[in-house]
Amino acid sequence: MKIIKPVSLVDVKRAFVISDLGKIKGNQKGVSEKTFENNFNRAKTKVLKFSEADLDKHIEWSKRLNAYNNCKWYIAEFSPPELGVWRRSSGLPLSWTNQSLLETSKKINKVLSSDSKFLKKRSRYAIYNILNSKSQISQKEKYLYPIVFKNSEGTRGRSYLRFKTKGDIDDGCMRSIAMTISGKKSILVYFGVPKEITK
Repeated sequence: MKIIKPVSLVDVKRAFVISDLGKIKGNQKGVSEKTFENNFNRAKTKVLKFSEADLDKHIEWSKRLNAYNNCKWYIAEFSPPELGVWRRSSGLPLSWTNQSLLETSKKINKVLSSDSKFLKKRSRYAIYNILNSKSQISQKEKYLYPIVFKNSEGTRGRSYLRFKTKGDIDDGCMRSIAMTISGKKSILVYFGVPKEITK
């Protein structure tokens, strides 16, 4: 893990809200790059006009909003073994999400092309579509960076798991899995560290 530079809280909130508003509705396989980019660009144009108060209204879960507000934020670089996704992220089995992002991705990659009952359409199609979208894999767009908390902090999406990572992914789990399956050895993220730890 390497911290690259500080980043504003507003940019982190923008990334979350753009991701939320730009999602393709329904479980659709084969969403084109153009469709994704059109959705993303519409959401980005809209969100960049929001005040921070507007952004806060779109972050509906109060625990997430409080966690974002209570952190100092950085652009950081992590390797897949240093990260972990939410336990049971997008309906994945607990046994697939209780280790590192790397191990989660290996398990999914084995069954991605099959009809495994353990990989639900929601996550299967999301990962499939991201893998076929260069703009989501390349990380040239900062508002597509996953949002990550210092381990066991923030929204605590990996609570009760014995395996601890350096960073717990709060938003962008499917993107992170797809990037890892694609062969990425490092992932740029927004990294939140509670303010009391950074004093």
